[in-house]
Amino acid sequence: MPATAAPAPPDENGPIPGFTEANAGWQRQYEKAFSSVPSPEVARALDAELSREPGLTTTSGDWRRVQRIVEHFRSYGLKPEIKTYYAYLSMPKRVSVEMTAPDRRTLPVKEKRHPWQKHFDDVIPGHNGLSPSGDVRGEVVYANYGRPEDFALLEKQGVSVEGKIVLARYGAVFRGVKPREAAKRGAKGVLIYSDPADDGFTRGEVYPKGPWRAPDGIQRGSIAQIQLAAGDPQTPGWPAVRGARRIPPSQAPMLKGLVPTTPISYGAAEPLLRALKGAEVPKEWQGGLPFPYRFGPGGTEVHLDLENTFEVRPLWDVVVRIPGSERPEQEVIVGAHHDSWTYGSSDNLSGTENVLQIGRGLGALLKKGWRPKRTIVLATWDGEEYGLFGSTEYAEQRAGQLRNAVAYVNMDGAGGSRFGPSTTPALDQSVIDATKEVQWPGTDGTLYEAWKKQNDGKTPIGRIGGGSDFQAFFQRYGVPAMDLGSSTPGSAGQYHCACDDYYWMSHFGDPTWGYHTAMSRLVGIAALRLANADVVALGYRPYAAETAKYLADFTEEQRKRLGSVVVDVSRSVKQAEAWQAAAQALQARADEALRKGDTDAFRRLNAKIMQTERDLLTDAGLPGRPWYKHQIYAPGIDTGYATQRLPALYDALFVDKDVRSAKEYEARLYRSLRAATRTLAPRGDG
Repeated sequence: MPATAAPAPPDENGPIPGFTEANAGWQRQYEKAFSSVPSPEVARALDAELSREPGLTTTSGDWRRVQRIVEHFRSYGLKPEIKTYYAYLSMPKRVSVEMTAPDRRTLPVKEKRHPWQKHFDDVIPGHNGLSPSGDVRGEVVYANYGRPEDFALLEKQGVSVEGKIVLARYGAVFRGVKPREAAKRGAKGVLIYSDPADDGFTRGEVYPKGPWRAPDGIQRGSIAQIQLAAGDPQTPGWPAVRGARRIPPSQAPMLKGLVPTTPISYGAAEPLLRALKGAEVPKEWQGGLPFPYRFGPGGTEVHLDLENTFEVRPLWDVVVRIPGSERPEQEVIVGAHHDSWTYGSSDNLSGTENVLQIGRGLGALLKKGWRPKRTIVLATWDGEEYGLFGSTEYAEQRAGQLRNAVAYVNMDGAGGSRFGPSTTPALDQSVIDATKEVQWPGTDGTLYEAWKKQNDGKTPIGRIGGGSDFQAFFQRYGVPAMDLGSSTPGSAGQYHCACDDYYWMSHFGDPTWGYHTAMSRLVGIAALRLANADVVALGYRPYAAETAKYLADFTEEQRKRLGSVVVDVSRSVKQAEAWQAAAQALQARADEALRKGDTDAFRRLNAKIMQTERDLLTDAGLPGRPWYKHQIYAPGIDTGYATQRLPALYDALFVDKDVRSAKEYEARLYRSLRAATRTLAPRGDG
């Protein structure tokens, strides 16, 4: 089954964007053969095997999981390689949370074991990764979600958190924002709990009777400042290999401005909240526990004692390369992290199992003589949960090779009924097209049809922000990226707690493993098309149009916040419009080259298409966080996960309040948009 051949088989399903008519016929044959391989039975068996014990990064359970992944790849006829990096991280040695007033009680810091949960001693207690140690006592103040605006409301109410212990609920923003904001205001420590209004009993039946979080469920998670940088905190911007230069932890951007922080359950938070004095909180601050919440302080005091050990430890990525037959230097990378806070059936063995199923499908094609035109890389990353360690170190080590990366496809939670993609705008159409090729479980139609039905006839695609393994590829090195996930209602209830296990998945998440299988097919088809396309289907016309809109929105935001426009972006708007016209003209030339089968033109067009996302980077990095280079998208500085459009402009003007800096970044953006326009211009592409 060759990568290209003639004559083509009958074209039964129409054209594929980026393919000649003849090659589209062959591509559909490959997709059909690939899609026949992933199966629910294999997905179920993989989950049962890989989730049998916790897989926290750098632990022995993680290493055994890595070995099992390697064995599976080898059984498919592939050649996996373990890439070892060394990251600075924390492990909990002592976690103690004691209520000392109005009465004294020791609060639980770990869930109760269920009979089906094996190796439960290896489940760590509640832990916020990379929290500093500390032994602190103080009155409690309730801070809602711990956002900047929540602390501003406390100040408006005359409530100070200085010298206090802040109790904040999970949600709304990245958990690391909460202790950062508390520390700014002089708090001694932070407790973060999952409120039942967000993912507990008010939403439905709780584990083990239902998918939602039980009263003892604790949401673990890192508080490393990933909105400032990602990867090993001591090697920001270079790979954390053996012997690498390391900066002191005190200088690491990811570790700055934190106070001792630990997560607790809503069962543990209940007595703290119930005893609080002070004024009642506004309606939007009220959670799901059956009594009025109050701001504090007064009534409730806590003793928080954390002893965390910090050391540099090895972590292990598993990487498979399937060399391309025509352009082996060009890569399509498919990745998912394999580490987990506990058992990890959902987060993220669902993604890992899908990468394995894709490997199994590609292995079957390879045995029939097929090879992709471009190299396909399959990877399972380690250390994602602490700060995107494994994927970032891999990207930093291969920064030069990533100049030839066509795209990165990420899966982080990909085994549920509701599809939720995020992409760079250039890949929107690729996602939409791939969803039309996959049957969706529980329906008589495709994923595309189910997706529209779930969203009132629309196909919503988010923009990549923060929180998963796409960050280094996209926001530092400019590799076009998509994050393809699917979740089941109630999945928030198992997030990062001991109940993220095989029992939860087999009873509530995806009992038939049909959604896992469909997601394997979807991502495999998307990767195959990117790897085999004659002209890579990256669409920059809608990207340019969105950028022009972002610039217009920035102007309106200035009027709203400042009362006038102090940073003129009109030239950048015009340049974005010129970029849009250049992209439309390039698409017309690409269509003509595909009609003619002009292989020389394909090569020149692809070089332009692949360069364009890189044109949107700035060597200077974003203000205050130079690790990030992308000028259109970044994680929000005050949200961590949510996407900030035009981050350099917003950060400089509205966070740093530096008009001069904002004007300098507007000039950089203008030059980047001009470069993108020139890249797509018709010079030399036939």
